[in-house]
Amino acid sequence: MAWWAIVLRQETAHSLGVAFGLLAATLGTCVIAMVAWTSYNIRLARKAVRRQSNRPVTIRWERDTLGRRLELPAGDVACTAPEVRVVLKDGVKAYIAVDAEEL
Repeated sequence: MAWWAIVLRQETAHSLGVAFGLLAATLGTCVIAMVAWTSYNIRLARKAVRRQSNRPVTIRWERDTLGRRLELPAGDVACTAPEVRVVLKDGVKAYIAVDAEEL
């Protein structure tokens, strides 16, 4: 607090007026921009048709993120297997479920 007292004593009334004027202009600009953006979004929401649910997304497990083909075990074998090995053969990523006997 004492630091502000020292700083404010060194400044002139004109420079303080300019500083507070710029601060007020910045704050006013922000308020105007927020009001405009909010009213724009409200107008969009009133025009749009409300959806009852999200669009269904089908997940295709055909390729990985690098574009390699995937070979997955049938059914839920990979979910219940104690170990799943990932092997890359000839550019194909194969997921092999290992039985408990092989461990």
